[in-house]
Amino acid sequence: MAGEHNTESGTEQPVVSERATAATPMEASVEKSSDAVDTAVEIVEEKKVDQQQETVQQELIADVVEEEKPEQQQEIVQDHVREENIAEVVVEEKPEQQQETVQDALREASVEKMLVDGGMMEETSVAVQEIVEEPHHEDSPDVSVKEEAVADVSAVTEQTEAVENNVTTEQANSELEKSAELNGETDVAEHPVASEESSTAPPAVADAATSSGELPQYLYNAMEQVAIEQGFTVGKFKIEFDVGSNKGDGFVGQMFKAFLQEGERREVFLCKIPPLNEARRQQFQSMTIFSRETLAYKSLLPLIFTYQEEKGISREDGFFNVPKCYYAECDETTEQSVIIMEDLRLKDYRMWNKLVPVNYEHARLTMQQLGRLHAVSLAMKRDRPADFEQFKVPDPLEVMMPEGSPFEAMMIKMLTDAKETLEPHETKERTKMQKLIDNMRQEMKTCTDGALAEPYAVLGHGDCWVNNFMFHYKNGAPEHVILLDWQITRYVSPVTDLSYFIFCCTDGEFRRRHYDEMMSIYYNSLEALLEKLGHNPQEVFPRTALMRQLRRFGRFGILMAIFLVPMLCTRNEDLPDMDEAAEKYRETNEMDLNAMTLNANQRAYRERMSSAIRDMVQYGYL
Repeated sequence: MAGEHNTESGTEQPVVSERATAATPMEASVEKSSDAVDTAVEIVEEKKVDQQQETVQQELIADVVEEEKPEQQQEIVQDHVREENIAEVVVEEKPEQQQETVQDALREASVEKMLVDGGMMEETSVAVQEIVEEPHHEDSPDVSVKEEAVADVSAVTEQTEAVENNVTTEQANSELEKSAELNGETDVAEHPVASEESSTAPPAVADAATSSGELPQYLYNAMEQVAIEQGFTVGKFKIEFDVGSNKGDGFVGQMFKAFLQEGERREVFLCKIPPLNEARRQQFQSMTIFSRETLAYKSLLPLIFTYQEEKGISREDGFFNVPKCYYAECDETTEQSVIIMEDLRLKDYRMWNKLVPVNYEHARLTMQQLGRLHAVSLAMKRDRPADFEQFKVPDPLEVMMPEGSPFEAMMIKMLTDAKETLEPHETKERTKMQKLIDNMRQEMKTCTDGALAEPYAVLGHGDCWVNNFMFHYKNGAPEHVILLDWQITRYVSPVTDLSYFIFCCTDGEFRRRHYDEMMSIYYNSLEALLEKLGHNPQEVFPRTALMRQLRRFGRFGILMAIFLVPMLCTRNEDLPDMDEAAEKYRETNEMDLNAMTLNANQRAYRERMSSAIRDMVQYGYL
């Protein structure tokens, strides 16, 4: 529901309307008919690549497009082969329908991985083009996603198989979903350079499934305090909340967009509170997590900023890459907590599409900032030992996953599923995964124990996956990144952040090409800031120590990948509803251990998961 609070009357005035009917992003499955396949074969045999691109486009559209069936959304599959050059096909978007086009490109016995560069293709020697089109906005560029492959039409044996989740999903054409994306801390996948309508638009209507009654009074009280601090006049401003969440949104919290208005002045904020659903709040130990994030915004991050400023470090050279926080309070006894932040979308920050492995430029920016974050910790440990004691916070995951809990069972099940993505003959990798399964709980404790990482332990971000980063772009290229969601920040080996990010958010091809370079980018960034802070990197954290830390704690990446990779391969609408899952567990004491992996795109999941395991073994981390 959408709530409204007017300070003139001092009473809450919930606004109830019909449920929003805006369409969600089109991610329809593809039904390959025999006619479409026959046409594709004809194209392979007869089409000459020296024809002009416009002619190719028109003929492919005429041959392949089927009439939209009323019981399903249409998705077009185009298979095209070149003899020496690439025939690129760009399908103009039809404004009268929401259309998504997927090309299923098959290589002799295997499918080449899609390489996406933030919506732009990395150059490939042999390719067919894959195009994803969403409803047109006047200021939104057309985006093409190209997949590297050679189409082997004779290998198509299952003509009705659906091709899903292997593409970049552009910005949703739904105001409800836009409001739910909330500063990137949800699981909404969005193309990083897609435009968006104004974030100051009127609140969307809440989905009834996301709210269990009216919003709590303590949220209104917190917003009133922020309003007064920001110069609004007592008794003359109005508070509106946009309540809209997607399935799978934040396991331990809910996000709302808040609007403060007084006359012509209108300001937008983002509010995070523990789940309104009591079962979900308790099962996910939400108050422990909110207590940690409150500590980060009120104490830990301000200490980091102040220390750098006293050392004369500029915002361009140091670590200041977090959203502005206006309010952060947590009372674990009453189970009340509110964190109020700026809306980064008003500054044109965007999320990366979670369905697509991160590309080089976005990974480079992220690794640079992680290097700076860790450098400040290492320097403060020596320069401000008393202040630094506050940084030595334990791993909150241990609280979330007590021994014998359903979440421990889920972790073991997901590790087992991950092992089964390996081929039967990969006995070395399967044996190492089984050992990890047998010792999962101890491995988690070892990897997150800061004492074992001394003298190199730092304050780590803790949750380094793509939905916790927002990027700002200049001329289509990312130039700045903001780190969100500090709920799992902890005192730990610095490599846990690196391993988490690299093994969850990139793929095997990226690691093959850039893994060593990414580690160099990270270390060079850490080294540069340590020197500016007056410390010798070779004494504080030599590169040889980084390599040793990776061998000892690097396996943490696979412990996170078993959980994150399925989410990264699953469309938001296919993620489990966390409120429903919590209620079911409270009533039956049973948890669906297959909820995450079953709904994932199985081809993408198997490929990304198995390559992560193989790389772990190859690098000596597992």
